[in-house]
Amino acid sequence: MLDESLEILTGLWGGEPFAFEGEHYRLEEMTFLPAPVQEPRIPVWVVAAWLSRKSMNRALRYDGLLAYTTRGEVTPDDVREMKGYVEKERPGDSFDIVVEGETPGEDPEAAASVVRPFLRAGATWWIESPWTPPNGPEELLARIRQGPPRRS
Repeated sequence: MLDESLEILTGLWGGEPFAFEGEHYRLEEMTFLPAPVQEPRIPVWVVAAWLSRKSMNRALRYDGLLAYTTRGEVTPDDVREMKGYVEKERPGDSFDIVVEGETPGEDPEAAASVVRPFLRAGATWWIESPWTPPNGPEELLARIRQGPPRRS
């Protein structure tokens, strides 16, 4: 279903008439306008579960991967191994490796110490992702105002 969804998404972004008939989805011909200005398309980061070749190879068809493991946690070693796999399968290509997690916004040095090992391992993006809901919009807004973790 994910493969078909990605095919539909990228097909619609082409700005030309597009129809799709797959195992799970069917779309009558339509044209999505305006077409995105990015080429070849809006960048797509696909969740990739390390060590699943099917999952990793799906991500390699696009622009980056959101690092995931079946253990539920992603370590810098996982990112290093994913980067090695990407470099072997797509040598010389630009490809993002995205890691998500939480950092203490009130302590910039502690936040940097969380992010730094992932950057050294090959991550190109960090997404601050509080999976525990904040105690209200004020708490979330306070974290946003603290800004992103620093790289150094």
